[in-house]
Amino acid sequence: MWKIVIIMLLPLSNGLNSVEVTHQNNKLLSFYTEEACYKHVVANINLLRAFADRHYPDVPVKSINCFQKNLSI
Repeated sequence: MWKIVIIMLLPLSNGLNSVEVTHQNNKLLSFYTEEACYKHVVANINLLRAFADRHYPDVPVKSINCFQKNLSI
């Protein structure tokens, strides 16, 4: 299973610099393949950027990636 993680471009800090996208429209997001995950990212790029901006206002997005759920980031 795959998940979406948005990594923010923050100056050097000891705090978190990413946010995991777990839901869309109250529906759990989980993907069986990496390809399906990235297809969702491409189709919803503006929504994902807006989601990141709500968590980290005025901070640029560094990358939006798909990671296997059993791996840590």
